[in-house]
Amino acid sequence: MSQEKLDTEEILVELAKKIIGGNEVNNILNNPNEFPTELIENLSLTTALKYWKGEINYVEGDYIINNLYSFWLTKDYYLNYGFSEIAWECYEAFDAGEYFRSDDDRKIDPAEKYTKPLIEEILKRKNKI
Repeated sequence: MSQEKLDTEEILVELAKKIIGGNEVNNILNNPNEFPTELIENLSLTTALKYWKGEINYVEGDYIINNLYSFWLTKDYYLNYGFSEIAWECYEAFDAGEYFRSDDDRKIDPAEKYTKPLIEEILKRKNKI
């Protein structure tokens, strides 16, 4: 990214393309010196809301959240900064849709069964829906 500053939409578009390394996420976020907790929270909630509204699909949301988590692990941010509660809840919600449970019918969509209700709960609690 050559731009001085990216807006939230531009960041999300970049993070939704594919799973990338934490260093690449670091570049997309303009190489912050400290972990940008507020930005990560905003990106996490915006991702959840966009997924809920159908503006992005599950895979795009999962890529975004996984890329944010990867970024947190980069440069040892995890040693000095927590992955905020809301970012972690969004991560867990998308993670829940990544796989079938042993008792799931293979015709169900794990994202619909597990991720959507968790996202709805988060967004309601945060008065976003």
